[in-house]
Amino acid sequence: MNRISLVQNHLGGTKKAYVDSAYDFLSFDDLLTPAHIALRKSVREFAEREIAPRINEYIERAAFPDFLIQPLREFGLLKKFLQKPYGEGLDAMSLAVTVVELARVDASVMTFFVVQLALVIHTIELFGSDEQKNRYLEKLSNLEIIGGWGLTEIKIGSDASSLQTTVTKVPGGYRLNGDKRWIGNGNRDIVVVWARDSETKKVGAYIVNMKSEGVTSTVIKNKLALRSVQNCEIRFNNVFIPEEEKLPKATDFNATNQILRHSRVFVPWAALGVCIGTYDNAIKYLSERKQFGVPLTSFQLVQEKLTRMMGSIQAIMMFNWRTTALYEQDKVSIGQIALNKAWATLRGREVVALGRELLGGNGIVLDNYVIKGMADMEVLYTYEGTYDVNALVAGRELTGIAAFKASSKQ
Repeated sequence: MNRISLVQNHLGGTKKAYVDSAYDFLSFDDLLTPAHIALRKSVREFAEREIAPRINEYIERAAFPDFLIQPLREFGLLKKFLQKPYGEGLDAMSLAVTVVELARVDASVMTFFVVQLALVIHTIELFGSDEQKNRYLEKLSNLEIIGGWGLTEIKIGSDASSLQTTVTKVPGGYRLNGDKRWIGNGNRDIVVVWARDSETKKVGAYIVNMKSEGVTSTVIKNKLALRSVQNCEIRFNNVFIPEEEKLPKATDFNATNQILRHSRVFVPWAALGVCIGTYDNAIKYLSERKQFGVPLTSFQLVQEKLTRMMGSIQAIMMFNWRTTALYEQDKVSIGQIALNKAWATLRGREVVALGRELLGGNGIVLDNYVIKGMADMEVLYTYEGTYDVNALVAGRELTGIAAFKASSKQ
């Protein structure tokens, strides 16, 4: 609703309205192109039609929503973002608004989408040979092949450059040994594995067929957030990788950082989507539910919490927009991206906590979204670099001093 009309309604109109979506409060669409707006609206319609009605039963069972594969394929969402000639080559802002609208309905589906696109597909796009691109990109974009991206290990998390998984050159290819943990989609078809060459000590990327002999993948159980994402612990025991599955342009850990720089831009948008989903569900509930004879939105404490939520949401949105605009101009630094990710998820935790609080006892029921948003925000706060690590990346840029490791002087 137009802001002026809304104010008129509040001051003297016959009908009182409420702001039913946090997305609209500062007219964010005014900063976008007509193409961005049309895409955003189409993704919202898709998410509300195809995802929302059924996703909670899969969240409850911690099961992957296979029912979405065909609708996603028909919608062609992944192909919109592949670079030409394999796709339409839409820009970063298009991906940003897509991530928001998916996360607004369900962050697990959003995560599945981002792993497939921003990690697996993008790695092959950047570092693969033409033959590898021809072999994989079309099948990945139409979900004939589903992939994971293997960097984190059982003993190596934030210190990712110290990864211990190794490859050893043998006739016709390589032998892979080691482990990976928290690998989304890690029980499907392929995983792009980052491993260290045992001779050169350089880190490279390898496409591993998950049906290969010596691969063991186990879904991590008892996970209380992003429940339908199938995060896996994977062990590689002398797994043979054919020569043609090594990505030739990924020659050291700088390649890994390029992918993380790209994908990390979109995590704050995911946090924004969860915040908007939390507000949108909360305001509807609070406006319809009455206590003491009046809607819950009539109470001062409720309004104060809603305004805090809205203020943080708008600030996250503007921070995200500026960082992504700089990214599209190739002017953004890794410290700016890290600060955006750290700050957006920190503020996001407050937004979702307020939303859950506002719904009282009903706030822990999955159907009301807010408890799901609260749990999923914890993952966003942690993955693609924890809050602390991203704060230190930004801090290094601010001060010129790296503070990741304890001082050697004790």
